Amino acid sequence: MIKKAIFSIGFTLSFILLSAQTAAKLEVRYSMKFIPDSTKKNNASYAEVTLLCNENESLYYSPDAKKYYDYLYKKTREMSGNKIDLGSLPAYPKVRGNVYRNGSTITATLPVSKYNYSFEEPQLKWELLKDTKTIDGMKCNLAQTTTDTGDIFFAWYTQQYPFSEGPFRFKGLPGLIIKLYNKNNTIEINASEIRQSSEIIEPLSLGRIIKLKSKEEFLKARKTYYENPNINSLGDDIIIKDDRGTDYTKRRKDELSSQNVFLD
Repeated sequence: MIKKAIFSIGFTLSFILLSAQTAAKLEVRYSMKFIPDSTKKNNASYAEVTLLCNENESLYYSPDAKKYYDYLYKKTREMSGNKIDLGSLPAYPKVRGNVYRNGSTITATLPVSKYNYSFEEPQLKWELLKDTKTIDGMKCNLAQTTTDTGDIFFAWYTQQYPFSEGPFRFKGLPGLIIKLYNKNNTIEINASEIRQSSEIIEPLSLGRIIKLKSKEEFLKARKTYYENPNINSLGDDIIIKDDRGTDYTKRRKDELSSQNVFLD
């Protein structure tokens, strides 16, 4: 059951004075299911993510990531000399990636190992299908798109909320995406709550971000890391073993090589 806010003209007008501050008008909370290895459908991970949006801007992010990096930023500003007292550091977030939209420009910031890379996402081309159904009282229509990396996605969207928005990079439909999933059913994102919001929309402070000229550069960096996870740290010839002889370097390579599903 999706918790829903009532969107009204009065609500819209109440944000005119805040528009210069890029305040959100709507907050959508999504639940995401992600299966990194398509051959192991029972091995899924779950995360809660949030979308803040108005007509011109949006931010899709993990609240846990925001809490973690906001805390680090605050402690860095409080640094005395060369010492930082981290205190009770929040748990490391499961999802570090986020997507910021400004007008028609969609910028993704995604992690590879300890680094965060940002790049502009190519525009998606949607095919509006004839299928309709009702989701929690909202009339929804179905659409389909194929990403630049070849994955086919389906989206159920509603025109009850006047925003061409959705989770991650999936935007541009004549309504708000309520449910998104790929053809192989390894990625599924469902709206769990929709409510009015006046939160300020701004990119997350993730520390140092490597800005790339194209998405192709990101895909190349990720491929290089997955082929050799030591390339940015220990060196190609370093092998890490414990006192029992467990080769953690090999195990990490095996874990990475088994992942064949990506949300990018």
